[in-house]
Amino acid sequence: MQARGLALALALLPLAAAAQTPVPVGTTQSAALDAMLVRATQDVPGVSVAVVEGDRIVYAQAAGHADLAHDAGATAQTRFAIGSITKMITGVCVMQLVERGKLRLDASVAAVLPDVPHADAITIRELLRHTSGLPNYLDEAFSDGSVAHPTTPRAILARIASRPLAFTPGTDWGYSNTDDVVLGLIVEKLTGETLAAYERTHVFAPAGMEETTVGPPPAGVPVAVGYGPGNQPVARYDFSWTYADGDVFSTASDLARFDIALMNGVLVSPATFAQMQANPVRTSLSGAGVRVDWGLSLTLLTTGGATYVGHHGGLPGFEAENEMLPAAKYAMVVLGNYSTFNTGNVKNGILAVVLPSLAAAPTPVPSPGAEDPTITARVRALIAQIASGTIDRAQFDQHMNDAFPPNAVQQQSQAFQALGTLQGLTYLGHAQQQSLRIYIYKARFANGPPITFTLVIDPDGKVAGFGGQ
Repeated sequence: MQARGLALALALLPLAAAAQTPVPVGTTQSAALDAMLVRATQDVPGVSVAVVEGDRIVYAQAAGHADLAHDAGATAQTRFAIGSITKMITGVCVMQLVERGKLRLDASVAAVLPDVPHADAITIRELLRHTSGLPNYLDEAFSDGSVAHPTTPRAILARIASRPLAFTPGTDWGYSNTDDVVLGLIVEKLTGETLAAYERTHVFAPAGMEETTVGPPPAGVPVAVGYGPGNQPVARYDFSWTYADGDVFSTASDLARFDIALMNGVLVSPATFAQMQANPVRTSLSGAGVRVDWGLSLTLLTTGGATYVGHHGGLPGFEAENEMLPAAKYAMVVLGNYSTFNTGNVKNGILAVVLPSLAAAPTPVPSPGAEDPTITARVRALIAQIASGTIDRAQFDQHMNDAFPPNAVQQQSQAFQALGTLQGLTYLGHAQQQSLRIYIYKARFANGPPITFTLVIDPDGKVAGFGGQ
């Protein structure tokens, strides 16, 4: 559950600069969004989206192919694991306590929870901004199989208690799920409630989020199953391991309601929401034409003259995106139950209809005559490396190395092994987007439907993006 996954690396390609004036969603636009959603999800078990304009949800729909899955597919009422979008909810809980004078952003963690590892050295602000230096616990927990069994927040912290900080707090940025585990415990300590109980009363209820739960929903509620390549369900894991950093299940519409409440001052004051975006930290996820900064539990993604405020979420079997343009009172939510699902494709499909001037450049027109054999060989080699679980990281730029941590390598390796032998690789086309070269291929494996891969090469010849769907 890193900040950005392999699919998101493609979603961060530069967008065209433009004004932010939404096209009102009427009958024609809704039909265009319906058609886009069907095209974008042809090989995906389930995807659900919602679009906000002003103070209301103007579009909410789901699509997917039940025949590719082992369940009934998705509807607008289907709940998905939202992964790290959960961190936005945790951050709101913390900022509510700041507003009420129960917590200071620059107080040390030791002032509230003195027994937390390195508590004396870390502030609340540093936890929210991922500048604490606390080691990230979740990669190892997935890698060693611990996630198959229940845990507790205190047991999670015990795993990293003896480990040194990755850097002096406040001097660098390093995405760590451990930060939010500590934040969740701080909320519990100061309120005398479980984090889940506090969220239900102070976030879900005022925002009107009636289709949201902490952990998987109860029996009888439609919930998406997580899938990997080959449309096989991913191995089950216990959501107690994602406490405060990724344990929420929700619908696209409920997350849209969260955005409306956040932008309209229902959950925190407008001044606090502005504070959460102010003076963000530049992150290592920034790349060509894209700047990724971190505020207080919020990501600020700036590209093509627009800054999207929100968060990405990724867990085995799930990818999610929640992005707002607060000044325009506009938001879009994309949820999918497929490990390599590129949320950016659907996001750009939405933009093409309601904010066309912000939509990414179109997919290049296939031109098989222009195939570069060296690039084709490079794609074959990269697929083979991912399948074997052994990646030559020298070929990646820093952005890709950060976006493809060891647990993601393991997950992708298992998924690719399920696909079986690569039986064919067909070149579809290429394009130049600013300083990046983009190559598109269709791969056929022994198992499952064909997968379209996109390889992005930067000016230094490094891999700046690679993903398939």
